[in-house]
Amino acid sequence: MAIEITEFADVAISVAPSGVSGGNFGILGFLTNDADAAKAGREITIGERGRAYTSLASVTADWESSSEVYKAAAAFYGQTPTPKDFTAIVNFQNDTVGVLVGGGSGTPEEIIADAAVAWSGGEELISMNLDGVSISIDATDAINGADSTYDGIAANLTVAFNAALPGAVVTHNGYQFVVKGADAGFVELNQVTAASNTLAATALGLKEGVARAIDAGDAENAVDSLAGAVNLGVDFVGLVTHQEFRDNAKVGSGNQTTDIADWAEGSKKIFCNTTNDLTTLVSGSNNCIANVLKDKTLRFTLTTFSRTVDSYPSASVFGRAASVNFSSIGSTITLNLKQMPGVSAEDLTPSEFAALRGYFASAVVKIGKTVNAYTDSRMANGSWLDTTHGILWLENRCEVDLFNLLYQSNTKIPYTQTGINTVVGVLERSLTAAVRNGLCGPGYLPDGTYLPEGFEVYSVPLADVPSSDKSNRLYAGLSFKMVGAGALHEVLVSGEFSE
Repeated sequence: MAIEITEFADVAISVAPSGVSGGNFGILGFLTNDADAAKAGREITIGERGRAYTSLASVTADWESSSEVYKAAAAFYGQTPTPKDFTAIVNFQNDTVGVLVGGGSGTPEEIIADAAVAWSGGEELISMNLDGVSISIDATDAINGADSTYDGIAANLTVAFNAALPGAVVTHNGYQFVVKGADAGFVELNQVTAASNTLAATALGLKEGVARAIDAGDAENAVDSLAGAVNLGVDFVGLVTHQEFRDNAKVGSGNQTTDIADWAEGSKKIFCNTTNDLTTLVSGSNNCIANVLKDKTLRFTLTTFSRTVDSYPSASVFGRAASVNFSSIGSTITLNLKQMPGVSAEDLTPSEFAALRGYFASAVVKIGKTVNAYTDSRMANGSWLDTTHGILWLENRCEVDLFNLLYQSNTKIPYTQTGINTVVGVLERSLTAAVRNGLCGPGYLPDGTYLPEGFEVYSVPLADVPSSDKSNRLYAGLSFKMVGAGALHEVLVSGEFSE
């Protein structure tokens, strides 16, 4: 046997983990209600709370064209460039039933063939709890003779479940089988469980470890539904709501526009509010929602006025913001004077336009004889949408870059001046990206200091770090100052003419 060359030269190469990616700042979340027109069997369950889409065609697969979800999605996807990520979130305004959401399943043909041939003895049973009732059905008898479709199998299973629990329903939502109880708001312990591990339960994706059991619950307000979606991991940055939540019209705590705006402020979601209140066009209207939100000085709420109740101009507005590629050069935009395809322009008088601006509200307006454009894009605190959106991105960019420094290092980052300098270098690269895309730029700080790079990073030297911080491996001495690039929205010219 030959001597291995590793006796003389032995090489071991470690591979650093791939860095985590930054967040997606183009996702619009649309809050609808459980009465909205979802297609039969495609409803979003309380176990999902939200469902993500990447095109209007994918939205159409789940929602009728008469639904509020479709209307908002049409406005969002009608933008140019076309945005991508739209998420429907459901506010469950009625008590919900217990649900078992299945995992992966076989094809309809495979399930029916197995029911006819493979399942034998007790293996054909589906045994589970639903509405607190112990149920055991013969899946072989239920599936034999079913149409060779998921819907056909679901219909036969519904008949079998109904025999054990009247009112129970089985559907297939295009992704998995869903078993629904009949007793809305039923709150007993273990009211829903996954099915015991049998061949039938495996083929249908309903077995333990695969399916997800969601107990029934009480009706929720809008804020509870949004918080529930976030807790479940539903991702979104922009937020638009069903028209019923406009102008504080929805009754009940947690359902009003101001409640949703307060939640968005605390959750750092950009609430793109729409108002249909005509008093927004009259100066001194203290009770119009735009003025109420202005008085709350909310940084994450943008109000757009429209006379058209069925319109979703705010979805179009965020759709335009969603097209920004923050990783590109000079890619940031202002929303002022942008086109909003499909949104009816408001024909305002100068005094109406001044009143609108006075409340920090915006609208698609007629300008001159030929132009329809959106203006101004101020948030309720007087700042700008592009700044708010950009700062959210920048915070995430800095966090992700610094995390990846620690995560991808095969050796430790030493708590020395060299290690601190390494961290400073990573932060500087993050901030440089904000200058590169146009969010920030060279300029003056409020105290008159000029920053030629657009930012300046400050770090506490190692000698001044508290020993307790070093013992806890925490460095809290990093900070920076930055100058926003801003944007030109208006130009004033004074001229003098002489013959």
